[in-house]
Amino acid sequence: MIASARLIDDPPRSAAFNMAADLHLLALCENRPAVVVRIYTWERPSITLGMAEKPGETFDRAALAREKVEWIRRPTGGRSVLHDNDITYSCTCSSGIGGMGATLMETYKVISDCLIAGLTSAGVACTASDSPPDSHLSRSRAKLPCFLSRNRHEIMVSGRKLVGSAQKRTAGAVLQHGSIPLTPAFMRLPDFLQLDNGQRETQKRLLARKCVCMQELVPDLDERTLRDCLSTGFRDTLPFPMTQSPWTEAEIAVITAVAQSEEFRKRWQSADR
Repeated sequence: MIASARLIDDPPRSAAFNMAADLHLLALCENRPAVVVRIYTWERPSITLGMAEKPGETFDRAALAREKVEWIRRPTGGRSVLHDNDITYSCTCSSGIGGMGATLMETYKVISDCLIAGLTSAGVACTASDSPPDSHLSRSRAKLPCFLSRNRHEIMVSGRKLVGSAQKRTAGAVLQHGSIPLTPAFMRLPDFLQLDNGQRETQKRLLARKCVCMQELVPDLDERTLRDCLSTGFRDTLPFPMTQSPWTEAEIAVITAVAQSEEFRKRWQSADR
């Protein structure tokens, strides 16, 4: 059992910093027992790709350039997500810590319970999906965005998906992160994908029908209040104390150096991979 979990409430950061930060926390948890929850946003609209996706086959590069949308790979799986007016969370923990789940689905459930507690306190009547992982849909309709795939323990409101999450497990640690859209802006993702007009319009209709955002559910809720509710949800649900502790200057320097390195760009932002 660890002494306490750490909460990082981050200001808006670049796409490179955000993914370098989550990788930094994964490495930290691999090296010593720890649980870290991070709540963050993005400096500008950004698309994250699942590890198996290929940028050259996924993006409409002209559309990205025209609207100055950043992109980066995630260390987790799943499909593309447009982070635009959303709150993103990450929860990273060392393997074997009691109360955090020993399998992918057990950890999903622990984190879903935290998210549900936070969203409920924000006025959202939500539940965890009881559907098994939708692997058939992923295989048969590979270009569908992350928010159109429903997995067990993901957060739903009246049958519509509110939170899209993905997880990575290594021998020593687990990283799960996910997006909570504040507005319908995330539904513009098809505008930046290699789709014909018919596919693009179909995906937009599906996103509007099958997904939901916070603005639709609690119109008067501001970002600061939602951040606080999510923090409280993790603090009240996890089985150990949680202490809020921002990045130190040394940590920011390390993460920034990684995010700006050629090695990082080649691995996480290269269209050739």
